Order: sequence, then C-alpha cells, then structure tokens
Amino acid sequence: MSREHCWLPPIKPFPHESFNVDSYREYESSLYKEYRRQFWETYPMFEGKRVQVRRSPIIDGYEESFVHFTCKNYDGAENREPDFRRCERLHWIRPVIEHYLCKQTCDENCEGIKTWEEPYKNTVRVNFLFEEERYLVVLEKRESYCLLITAYYLDYENTLRKHLKKYEAYKKAEDAPGCGTSPETPSTTGR
Repeated sequence: MSREHCWLPPIKPFPHESFNVDSYREYESSLYKEYRRQFWETYPMFEGKRVQVRRSPIIDGYEESFVHFTCKNYDGAENREPDFRRCERLHWIRPVIEHYLCKQTCDENCEGIKTWEEPYKNTVRVNFLFEEERYLVVLEKRESYCLLITAYYLDYENTLRKHLKKYEAYKKAEDAPGCGTSPETPSTTGR
C-alpha cells in the first residue's frame, strides 16, 4: 500500500541496534507518552461515544491496557514479553478508529477498513480490520462509552483468514433479504 496520501502514520520501530533493558525502558517510556496522549489527554470518538481504556489494574507501574497493547504472553510484572509488532503500531489505534470510513475518501487503491459487530456476553464488540496492514482493533460498546479491548498485528495468515471469514459471514447476513441491523445482525459499516 502506498501511504503517500494516507492518514495512517508510519511504523515506529524500536530505535536501537541491540536490545537491552535500558534501551527497551527508554522505548517503552516513549510509547507510554504516546498512549497517554492518545487515550488520557484526549479521547477518540466512535459513533458519538468516547473511547476509553482500562485504567486498572496496574502492572509494573503501567495500566493493564498499555501492557496489553505492547506485550504478549504476560502474567504479571515479572513476565512481560514485549511484542514489537504491537509496540511499533501503538499509535495506529486511534487513527484506525477515527478513519474507519476511509474507503469513502481514500484513493481507489485503498481497500478501506472492514468493520463488523459481534455479540460478546451482554455487549457488542466492534472489529476494525485494516486488511492491507494486517491490523485489528476491537472496541466494546457500553451504554455511555466504548471500551478499547485490544489492537494487534495479525502475524499469522490463518488468523487473518479467520477474521476475513467472520467479516464475510456478517456482511452476507446483513445483505440477506429481510435482514436489518437488529442487535443480532452485525454491522458492516465501512466496507
């Protein structure tokens, strides 16, 4: 994908030649500043509702949501494993939410963001799949706000295919005659 005129910012890779604790802490600190700027100082909006992040519990001095957005396989403070694909795309979360209807304004080469809803327990989760970039963001609709659940790079082809199948199934269900957008019928806004 050409990003010449795209709203998606470039990846922010780990800026050091070798990994060590000090260099990672410096990188993590810069990521945390970005996280705070995007989700605490101001808030993204979705369908007129504020998008919020979990503020507790605190893990190793950081909110659980920050740890979730930057790590994999974590089980408490001692066992955090950085996920550099998540880290370098942390600043993509908000733009994906805010530009999920980009297909309406992007150039003809952009496939847009595939968006659909899925029931989850007593709520509805909204999935934003930027297929070209293999990036997924998930929100949960609440009564007066939306909760940011997760965001990550889809490393594996089978995981990408699984999400594309979900999108296609929901798109087909919504397009079927007599189907509206009831709570059980997922949305495909932004397709």
